[in-house]
Amino acid sequence: MSEASPALVWARRITAAIAGLWLVLSLVAFALRLTFPLELEWMEGGTLHQAHRVRAGLPVYGPPSADFVPFLYTPLYPWLLAKLGSVLPLNYALARAVSVAAVIAIWAGLWRLVRDEGKAPSHAAAAVGLFAAGYVFGFRWLDVGRGDALFLALCLWGLVLLRHSDEDRDAERPGVRKALRGWLCAVGGGVLVALAFWTKQTAAIFVLASGVAGLLVSPRRVWAYAGTIALIDGGGVLLGQALTEGWLWTWIYETHQTHAFNAERFEKKTWGMFAHSAPALVVYALVLASAGVGGAWARGRELWRERSEGPLRRAWLLLREARATLYWGLFAAAGLLVSALGYSTQFAEPNAFIPGVCFVAALLGVTLPEGGGAWRSRLELLGLGTFGVQMLFALAVEPMYQPIQSHGLREGLADSYAWQDPQRTVPTRAQRDRARALRERVESLDEGELLALSRPWWSTLAGGPGHVGTMGINDVDPEARKALQGQLRQDLREGRFSAVWIEGRVPGWLANALRGWSVAERRHGDARVRPMTGYMSEAGMVSPWRGEQLLLVREPVEPDPPPEGAVVLADFESGRLEGVRVESGLAFGRRAARGYTPGLPPVGPHGGRYLLSSGHSRGRLEAEGVVVTEPFTLSAGSVVELAVGTSGARKGLAVELHRVDAAKGEAPVHRFELPRTHYDLQPVRWTVPEALDGEGAQLRLVDGSGEAALFVDDIRLLVP
Repeated sequence: MSEASPALVWARRITAAIAGLWLVLSLVAFALRLTFPLELEWMEGGTLHQAHRVRAGLPVYGPPSADFVPFLYTPLYPWLLAKLGSVLPLNYALARAVSVAAVIAIWAGLWRLVRDEGKAPSHAAAAVGLFAAGYVFGFRWLDVGRGDALFLALCLWGLVLLRHSDEDRDAERPGVRKALRGWLCAVGGGVLVALAFWTKQTAAIFVLASGVAGLLVSPRRVWAYAGTIALIDGGGVLLGQALTEGWLWTWIYETHQTHAFNAERFEKKTWGMFAHSAPALVVYALVLASAGVGGAWARGRELWRERSEGPLRRAWLLLREARATLYWGLFAAAGLLVSALGYSTQFAEPNAFIPGVCFVAALLGVTLPEGGGAWRSRLELLGLGTFGVQMLFALAVEPMYQPIQSHGLREGLADSYAWQDPQRTVPTRAQRDRARALRERVESLDEGELLALSRPWWSTLAGGPGHVGTMGINDVDPEARKALQGQLRQDLREGRFSAVWIEGRVPGWLANALRGWSVAERRHGDARVRPMTGYMSEAGMVSPWRGEQLLLVREPVEPDPPPEGAVVLADFESGRLEGVRVESGLAFGRRAARGYTPGLPPVGPHGGRYLLSSGHSRGRLEAEGVVVTEPFTLSAGSVVELAVGTSGARKGLAVELHRVDAAKGEAPVHRFELPRTHYDLQPVRWTVPEALDGEGAQLRLVDGSGEAALFVDDIRLLVP
């Protein structure tokens, strides 16, 4: 082989350095995300709940119940967490640590497989770096508490071992029992790929592909590999069916098949997203494929001229010569197919792309030419340059395909890339502090259980046994879903739950069971605690998720006691309109309102059980009306205080202070500025000036809008 040119030497060094930078940055991001106090991805809690049941010896695959419905995955990942959780705390950090360890194993597997094909260290580094650079494209999913990384690590290393079982490698093995080592590689590979299936059943595609690939690289030993998988997976399913009375297959296959299939995603969008995220690699792959086809054609003609072998033998020799490319090329195709199928399934996220990213990176590392002539050197230089550009591109830019999907390539391309923002990946100090405070609030709930449909692990954090989650309710058939919803409503009415955490709107099927509950906490905007990955996250939504987060409690929030000497003008805790009277209209109804009544979002937080509302009458937001307080006497330096909120819009709403003896049409003494709220209340205050000392006054509460509502509570006069 001729000596590499200085340009090629530097290209190898620079590519390896960029790959190393990606690994360092990935590890830093993993470390900063590892201890986030709540979910990085909204289904992490469901995984921990399943592990908790395994550790407690409770059934996982059985009839759906209000206590539990399993995720539609095979059980190895939560089983591993349960075993580790027997000696370590079973928490988010443990689940993520397993995933991070699996990611490191994937990096090591990519390095090993490229080096085993006789490639330079820079080529192996490029494969590892390209996979690491797909972290954002794969929705920042690798390090979350889900089974994706473990599945991929087991699958990759199993295929590496199958490749090692190649009979032609016996001569390279150390020791005297070289053939035995090859058989052990075949069996060991089968064990790992079988376990990959028990981590995530999409490994079945790789099982099928590896049967074909094994015939190419190890035709005698592939049967030991296949037999091992058949024993562990086939036998395991039969055993699982017997142990679960048939429920295992229901959950890992039959229920999964009821999910809708998005043909447009499979036929177009998946491939568009891959090409959009790595345009340079697409061009390079086409160039390399053209060169490879040309080389294969030339070598085929050369073998064909050798009349000493028959045509089938010559074809077999040609395949064997190209077996490294064909072997890893087959798995790259399988990885892309798995990605397309996964992303096309209902409820899927782009974490489905991770297998495609991994095995395409492996193929590129294996097929990258290495010197040996002018053309090979040029192709290697082109490849290394392309890989370096792609890794830097992924470091600087985040692909966002939706504008192209919505508006076409010409109109959407300019908006389809965004500069990388570390805050979309790594939680800020403020986000971490908010999550920690919310977790402490959850853990402090000590009366009854917490129902958190989107965060089922929170029930366990609050000391409860856990309950079914939103995903489980959505996964079951309509009849079972109706039964689960009915059981949860009954549990609420019977007092099982004392608090309910809501993401967004109160589900319609739950509304009546929560009638009269109070808002203990409301979060919107930046005050919300959202995941960092996938659904509800800033990085995981095409349109930002704007839903509120609510903590509803059965017992009302105790109001702050009035200061000494304060005069309570109205607090509405009798449920009647005491301290006020309706002057006109129907908006305020005849009674005080509870914090939550179906038909409107919950109102609050506010003190006590009742408040004054212009939105809870039969007219809802469309009704208008005016309420005035009973007269009271002002004193200089005293403070008029009340809690006020609106349904969002403020036009047509008013809180005014009038003299009792004011002439009709006279301007109010003071008009309170309404706070910007959305169904929550904020305190407003006004200090009485000297000029009004001794004057009689009353508050006038006005809803003159047919599109908004006014909420008022705890009207007080604070006397110094």
